[in-house]
Amino acid sequence: MRDEKQLALNVLRELALELGRTPSLMEYLTASGKTQHWVRKTFGGFTPMALSIGLEVMPSAKKIDNTIFQVRNLESFVAEQPKTQERIVAPAVKIATISDIHWPFHSERVIKKFYAFVEANQPDYVFINGDAWDMFSHGKFPRSHNIFTPREERDLSRKLNEEFWATIKKLAPKAKCVQMLGNHEMRPMKRILEEYPAAEDWLKKAIAEEFTFEGVETIFDPRQEYIIGNIAIFHGYRSKLGDHRDYTAYNCIVGHTHRGGTVFRNIRNEVLWELNSGLAGDPLQKGLTYTPQKINEWTQGFGWVDEHGPRFIPA
Repeated sequence: MRDEKQLALNVLRELALELGRTPSLMEYLTASGKTQHWVRKTFGGFTPMALSIGLEVMPSAKKIDNTIFQVRNLESFVAEQPKTQERIVAPAVKIATISDIHWPFHSERVIKKFYAFVEANQPDYVFINGDAWDMFSHGKFPRSHNIFTPREERDLSRKLNEEFWATIKKLAPKAKCVQMLGNHEMRPMKRILEEYPAAEDWLKKAIAEEFTFEGVETIFDPRQEYIIGNIAIFHGYRSKLGDHRDYTAYNCIVGHTHRGGTVFRNIRNEVLWELNSGLAGDPLQKGLTYTPQKINEWTQGFGWVDEHGPRFIPA
C-alpha cells in the first residue's frame, strides 16, 4: 500500500512538472488511472494529496446556498463597499477663455458677449488661447490682395488686440491676463523659414514686439501649455474633441478647430475633460471663407471654468 501511495504521488509530481502548475483532479485521474473514490480513501481528498508534496491548490469557489437570501443590515453593507478615489473636476479658480478671434475678421457679437460675461463673473484668469490675429496677408492658400495691405492688416489687428485687453482690465481688474499664439500667428514665421531662414531671429523680435501688451503675459510658442492645477491650456493641434485630453492625460482647454464643446471621460478613476473655446471670429468674413461653402459646423462662443466644471458658452 505504501509503494502504491508513493507511486501515485510520483505520478502527480511528474504531471505538475510537465504542466508547469498544479494539475486539476480530473487531469490527475486521467494520467494515473485512479478513481476519485481511491484518492479520497487513500489521501482524504485531492487537496491533501497535492499539499503533501508541496503543490499549491487554488481554493474552490464557494457553493451557493440559502445564505444569499439572508437580509443584511444596510449600514454594514454600505460600510463594506470599496472606496473610490476622489475625483477632481476643476480647481477652485474661474477661467474665461476666448479663442480664434482672427482679427480683423472678428465677430462683434461674440466679443461683446464675452465682455459682459467677464464683467458679471469676475474670472481669476482671462485667456486668448491662440489665433487672435488671422494673418490673412501671410497665408499660403490662394487669397485676394484687394482687401488691405499687409501693413494695414497688421496695424488694425494690433489696435483691436490692444483695445481688447484694455477693456478686459477695466472689466476685471484682478484677473490675470494671458495671450497665447496659435498657428495663424505663426504664418509669417513659416513663410520666412520657407524662403529666407536666415531672417528667423529678426522676425522673432518683431513678433515679440507685436504681441507684447502691458499687464498681459504672452506665450509665444504655440506648443507651450499654461498649467493651472490639473488644467493644461494651449491652442491645440488635433481635430477631434477629447483628443488633447487623451493624449496629455490632463484636463485641457483648447481652440483651433472652431468647434466649441466639452467632453468628459473617466480615466483611471479620475474624470478628465476637454473644453474647446470655439470661434470668436465671423465665419462670413473674407479671411474665414476657406471652407468649401458658407454653411459650416463652426460654433461661435467662448469657454468658462469654475468650481462646477467646464462649459462652452454659445454666442
